[in-house]
Amino acid sequence: MRGIDGVFHIGPAFAPDEAQLGLNVVAAASEAGVRKFVFSSVIQPTNTDLTNHTSKIPVEAALFRSGLEYTILHPANFMQNVAGAWRKALQDGVFAEPFPVDTRLARVDYRDVAEVAARALTEDALRFGSYELMSEMIDRKTIAAMMTEFAGRSIEAEELSFDAWVARYSPPYNVDQLQLLAKVFEHYAAHGLGGNDLTLRAILGRPPRTMREFLRDLASS
Repeated sequence: MRGIDGVFHIGPAFAPDEAQLGLNVVAAASEAGVRKFVFSSVIQPTNTDLTNHTSKIPVEAALFRSGLEYTILHPANFMQNVAGAWRKALQDGVFAEPFPVDTRLARVDYRDVAEVAARALTEDALRFGSYELMSEMIDRKTIAAMMTEFAGRSIEAEELSFDAWVARYSPPYNVDQLQLLAKVFEHYAAHGLGGNDLTLRAILGRPPRTMREFLRDLASS
């Protein structure tokens, strides 16, 4: 990191040593004299029911005492996660996830997250802040209806067991990581995922991209 002005860090999903990896990156940046550090954390990082959320807490705490000009992002579930399901839905007309079809999740287009990260690295307005980044809370039935509109064929929202979902979509995780992911989906089934778009709207100076806009772009590409 010598000679580097700014660092963007996002921890690898469900890595068992994610927190320590983050601490190492913060320490290396501080030692090398980096000025700006942007950390992509997660919405609701203090949600101690979820390991992939609580693993962000030590990294955020390290930034507070690092002397770096930090910016902490708290993005919601990425709309881009739907892209793989879109391809399957085009084939067989089903959009499935392992929690109820009417569960509402806070979602955000990663292009908006990237825009905020770029501004944090190149401007000073966002330094020393923590920002929830979310566009809208939306359920799978609504997403499936939008998919139907853009796909030109009927697409139904369905709920699968976790094992059936893994078999359908083959996520790139090992057994231990899949267990952590299952806990995330169990939490969604019980509680959904809340969020508010006010902060992202204010930073962007415009409304965040919606799921409808994301699917329209996905269909056209």
